Amino acid sequence: MKKIVFLIPCLLLVLIASAQGVSFQDLSLERAIEKAKTEKKYVFIDFYTSWCGPCKLMDAQVFPKEDVGEYFNEKFVSLKLNAESGEEGPRLANKYKIRAYPTFVVIDEKGELVHMFAGGILDTQKFIEKVNTTFNNDKAYGRLEQRYNSGERDNKTVSAYLQALIETSTIKPDSLVNDFYNSLSGKEKVSEEAVFVFEKFAPLDSDKAIFFEDHRNEFRNELGKNRVDSILVSKYEQYFGMIAKGYTAKATVEVVNEKFEHVNGLGISNLKTVPAFKSAAILQLTNIGKDDVLKEINNTIPNLSEREKDLMLYILIPGIKKFLTDEEKDSLLKLVDDEGVKGYIIRSVYR
Repeated sequence: MKKIVFLIPCLLLVLIASAQGVSFQDLSLERAIEKAKTEKKYVFIDFYTSWCGPCKLMDAQVFPKEDVGEYFNEKFVSLKLNAESGEEGPRLANKYKIRAYPTFVVIDEKGELVHMFAGGILDTQKFIEKVNTTFNNDKAYGRLEQRYNSGERDNKTVSAYLQALIETSTIKPDSLVNDFYNSLSGKEKVSEEAVFVFEKFAPLDSDKAIFFEDHRNEFRNELGKNRVDSILVSKYEQYFGMIAKGYTAKATVEVVNEKFEHVNGLGISNLKTVPAFKSAAILQLTNIGKDDVLKEINNTIPNLSEREKDLMLYILIPGIKKFLTDEEKDSLLKLVDDEGVKGYIIRSVYR
């Protein structure tokens, strides 16, 4: 009977710990590694600062969740370290060259870096999926760094390493990305390994963006039309979106219209927010056409996901606020679903 009485409280403690989310432990890294080795786990470290807003959101909305706790407590000995306070936090933050917060680091039982990435993710399943990359040696940053530094320089390895490096936010990777891109033949550039370069390092009108447009049909055959069109659309969304936000120094109505005509000729099935952003850009440049913008917003929304819609309004409402009546601002604000986006718009528009 004594054994049964003893086991039930232990079971309850396990269930309670799981229900409370991630069990962060008050241990030194050395002790955590020893514990991880004994329990056949890895060490997970959440590097934060006292002023970091996303860190606080992770603490409030992600780490306490039961599903996150169930995943983490089974696989990791978890630590929280203030990167700017105490002894171990700043020392380790410097060791791993952490520059952005939160940054998440995973260390194995030998004390070696396995994985690392920066940035809060409030969707719990997406966060778990991101952390679970730890167990994929073809995606985990630490494992890829080891392979890269040991001399593995095939296109697949270099591409994976650079993409993982970018997500650590530890350095500006532009020179490494350019070296990789310049090492590729024309045929090799039209590939899965190279597409991240065109997604993230090819602003509109750059040589890389022009190459991508000129070879768009080859990319479509290799990667699929929807993916390629999404990359193309994002370039023009950024271009028109910046003008819509009021950055009009180098813009003219003629150029905006030429760009819009050009993107319409690229064979893209769904331009998504481009027409709305283009109309807002014209409004910024001429002070004419508010009704056209409002019409394009209403026409565009059915073609967007909820997230795409909120991001469009995140840019447009503050961008064209000086042209809107209070009633129009309120009407557009009601279309926003995400509370974080809504809060930003309110602070930007009504202050």
